[in-house]
Amino acid sequence: MEQKINLKQLEKNTASGIFQTGIIDIGMGMIFVISTLTMIFDDIRYYLDILYIIPVLFIMLTIRYVVQPRMGIVYFTRRRKRKNGFLIATITIFLVIFVAFTFFGNTSTIAEYINPRWIVTGIIFFICIAVAFFLNFYRMYLYAFLLAGAFNWSEEIRENPGIITEGGYAYLFASLILLIIGFVYLLKFLKNYPLAEKGVSYEK
Repeated sequence: MEQKINLKQLEKNTASGIFQTGIIDIGMGMIFVISTLTMIFDDIRYYLDILYIIPVLFIMLTIRYVVQPRMGIVYFTRRRKRKNGFLIATITIFLVIFVAFTFFGNTSTIAEYINPRWIVTGIIFFICIAVAFFLNFYRMYLYAFLLAGAFNWSEEIRENPGIITEGGYAYLFASLILLIIGFVYLLKFLKNYPLAEKGVSYEK
């Protein structure tokens, strides 16, 4: 019985191990920095969209050349793959609701009773919660409030411009928090998992 519990915990720790590197936080932060730039420089946003490849490349290259040499390659069990499948299905449902609301929300009776801004905020919030739950990415519970709040604040600025006239700065604030947390975790990961010395090999 004890062995079964330990194996389950080991799999859980392995599945969430990538989040302890901080690279997902940094990648998300980069995405929101780029989103801020596209909102501020709306006239050239189509030229800036190519920048979204930067966080993708960063995550892929960091996993390949920083994480894998320290942690190896992990293959998950069927149970973990099923859980990931539930996550994809959950996110897909929320995205379908979001797209449907985008196209039909303004003409439906729902908009008469609920501010569309709050519906989108809720979708963002619950997608983050789903990611946190299914992937054991516990910081995402905090990011759920951060990202939903950033969207809400951005819309508030857009509707009622004051000292800050561009709603994109709300995402910039969120991205700075993501980047700071991500780099703290990355530095901690590099310190705790140094590369093996050359000439030393480990066999599994």
